[in-house]
Amino acid sequence: MNKKTAFSRQKPQLSPLSRERDPAGWGILNAHDPSLIEADGFFYAFSTGNNGQDLYQIRRSPDLVRWEYVGQAFSDPAALSPVLAQLRAVYGKPIENTTLWAPDVVPATGGGYWLYGCFTAEFGNNYSVLFLAHASQICGPYSVSQSLVVSGGHWGETPNAIDPQILYDARGRMFMTYGSFFGGIRLLELNPETGARKDGFSWEDYRAGKIAARQYYGERLLDADDAEGSVAAYCANVPVYPRVGFDAPLPAPQFKNFYYLMASRGSLFRDYNMRVWRSEALGNFEGAGFGREGKKLSGSCTWRHSSAEPGFDFFAPGHNDIFRASDGRELLVYHNRTAFGEGWPHYLFLGLLARNAEGDLVFSLNRYAGERLRPVGREELAGKFFDFIPLTARNDEPVYARGGFQLCENGSVALGGESAGRWRLFGEYFVDMELRGTLYRGAAMPAFIERAGKFGITVSLLGEFPLFLNESF
Repeated sequence: MNKKTAFSRQKPQLSPLSRERDPAGWGILNAHDPSLIEADGFFYAFSTGNNGQDLYQIRRSPDLVRWEYVGQAFSDPAALSPVLAQLRAVYGKPIENTTLWAPDVVPATGGGYWLYGCFTAEFGNNYSVLFLAHASQICGPYSVSQSLVVSGGHWGETPNAIDPQILYDARGRMFMTYGSFFGGIRLLELNPETGARKDGFSWEDYRAGKIAARQYYGERLLDADDAEGSVAAYCANVPVYPRVGFDAPLPAPQFKNFYYLMASRGSLFRDYNMRVWRSEALGNFEGAGFGREGKKLSGSCTWRHSSAEPGFDFFAPGHNDIFRASDGRELLVYHNRTAFGEGWPHYLFLGLLARNAEGDLVFSLNRYAGERLRPVGREELAGKFFDFIPLTARNDEPVYARGGFQLCENGSVALGGESAGRWRLFGEYFVDMELRGTLYRGAAMPAFIERAGKFGITVSLLGEFPLFLNESF
């Protein structure tokens, strides 16, 4: 899956304190709820509208590192008239929201591109509509063809019709995940020839009582009452190594097919954090020990050692996409704020994505600089010192990095010079670590370490909670 070639070694755009008002100068600034697609030799990021660019923002990159703002998906709000009229009828009063939220774009059968979008009448309620639009060119302008799902209030009874993301399963069937907070995350099958609902049901059918809520809104993938921004992906032949003691030889891996579901939990303004679920079958994401809460994959943290040290933070990161490029690179794409406690704006962040020996997703907590997964030699880890970030169950306070974490030559782990556990490297880049009685499984990856301004090695591990290591210089 991973193509072993040299990477561009580009430094990411660093503008964490920018307040540029001209969209032409935004770069990664003001990108909220991003979703990526590769087309015409470039990478494109579509994201939620804001700051006067409300009709879906589009950014373009030649290398997934340098980004430029190129415009909006719709040329005029009038292009949305059919779905806005339907939403106004359900809402029963003037619509308060002015921005389009959380798009996803995929190639359309027969040519061009399908855009899956949503619009909500009121922030914090679920009077919302999901719609399908089409354009012959990736940057549009897009034209709305029809609504797919309409939700009309009634928290807890109906899902929120926002945050669409497209999934193709092991058989090539086309689905859309969507939903937010009360009502859970839903799954709706689409027609891959038309991009529309496979069942052909309409809001009018549901409102007239011709079909049940489950038929109209689709299957419930996740029953969590505070998750949103879902994205699902299928991956075949994932190596999974059984858990054995550090003194026992590792058996050969089994190869399994997995579906991954990600969503963000918590307050968008305060403690957003990304969660992951994994299943061997589409629809059983709360099993296999993941539960309603899933496994925490990120939270507010920083590679700074104190508030007095310069640098940016990972504050309330979330609403991510799982992106696989045509050359096999996989990335976690998400929005982030760059200073603790800072409400706006959002920035477009990407991190290299990998899997650990359990088959779980892990990602590099470093902004992407063109690196690719590659075999990591033991000499790149053994004897080295690392800064580390240990996340916990808490999401309401930032976690600062600490130093003095050493992966010793003899396979032990030292913290501040004191023995704290054991580690091993196996496969191409898998790392297992036993740290004070807790087993962590992760991956070693190349990364640009911005605190040092150098390229080095990062290790991302997942136990009960994530543990991140960055090579220190």
